[in-house]
Amino acid sequence: MENNEFYLLNLWLREHERNLAWLSRRLEIHRVTLSKWKKNNKIPHIGKLAISKVTGATMEQLWEEV
Repeated sequence: MENNEFYLLNLWLREHERNLAWLSRRLEIHRVTLSKWKKNNKIPHIGKLAISKVTGATMEQLWEEV
């Protein structure tokens, strides 16, 4: 699998019929912030923790390298 921090997260979002706009609202951050993370293919660790909390998925489910 390619080294893409959003690959498994995108799969989770698609499976649960959610998108980045939904995620940005749940995280209470601007959607541009998520877009920058995606463009740079880099999610800060604190962002990963928050994403795990709002999705209910584990870090291991969303990011294999953890």
